[in-house]
Amino acid sequence: MLRTLAAIGTDGDRRYAGDMAALWLRFQAQAAEVTADRALALRARDAIAPHEGRWAVALYGYDIGGPMALWRGVAEAALGDRDAAVAAFEAAAGSADALGARPWALEARTRLAAALTVRGGPGDTARAAELRDRVRAEAAALGLATGGPLPAANVFRPGDGAAGEEGVWTLTYDGVTVHVPDAKGLHDLRQLIANPGTGIPATSLLSPDPGAPVPPGADPVLDDEARARYQRHLAALDEEIDRAAALGRDEKATALDAERAALVAELRAAAGLAGRPRRLGDAAERARKTVTARIRDTLRKLDVRHPALAAHLRASVTTGTHCTYRPAEPAHFRL
Repeated sequence: MLRTLAAIGTDGDRRYAGDMAALWLRFQAQAAEVTADRALALRARDAIAPHEGRWAVALYGYDIGGPMALWRGVAEAALGDRDAAVAAFEAAAGSADALGARPWALEARTRLAAALTVRGGPGDTARAAELRDRVRAEAAALGLATGGPLPAANVFRPGDGAAGEEGVWTLTYDGVTVHVPDAKGLHDLRQLIANPGTGIPATSLLSPDPGAPVPPGADPVLDDEARARYQRHLAALDEEIDRAAALGRDEKATALDAERAALVAELRAAAGLAGRPRRLGDAAERARKTVTARIRDTLRKLDVRHPALAAHLRASVTTGTHCTYRPAEPAHFRL
């Protein structure tokens, strides 16, 4: 799918006009869902909007791709607009019912159940469970039984003002949704989940801005006596930072980090006074300790708020100078 999208580029509207237009619109929504690409989701939603209330009919009627409201809902879900996604899937289910297109009604209600789970509003979880039971029963009657429970959508994304509260994350796993405050460990985990099986340097997680300079492998220091004194001070600060992070005392850890940064800046300013600058404090090691501490802190908090997700991440994430998300079984998340 992604290779096809890249090959089409920006020429899709022209290449797939006429009897192929509905296929192209549907493809864009599906690609946005898979990639979690916000720009693509916006384009898909805006392109589908003029066709609201219609069906995706292509190839002179040989391909029926369901209600356009269904694919608008897919785009809205990819954007994280929970209310709009629920409304679109409800409209799609109603349209399919009106036409007597039962398989498409099942598809719409399956996605509606997932959208309700993600939204997590009053009564949404219970309604989603009822919808899944209904879908299973009707699918069995049509000979379309899945053979097992229908999966709920997994979500690991921050709010963006339009879709959710600023500074609040939506986390959904195994059919359970929680909303948690922003934390650096959540950003680390999201980047790892977005790149399953890929080892990401802790230094990159510590400074995710690709344009930001990565600190060198070490910091300049003074002569032997001064170096020993600063080593002791830095070691003590590192221990205090780790202890504060382990206890969830983020404000204290931040203050200690600032103190350490000021000390390192002082060392850099004084480098060379003894005639030959030396090196202290491996940046990769510092990044390893900091990133590991904040991921562990986030997992400890999730132990209380969402035990199943915490267990999944703890079993799937390894930390070190390189950090990796490698689940035993694939677990797709909307990011």
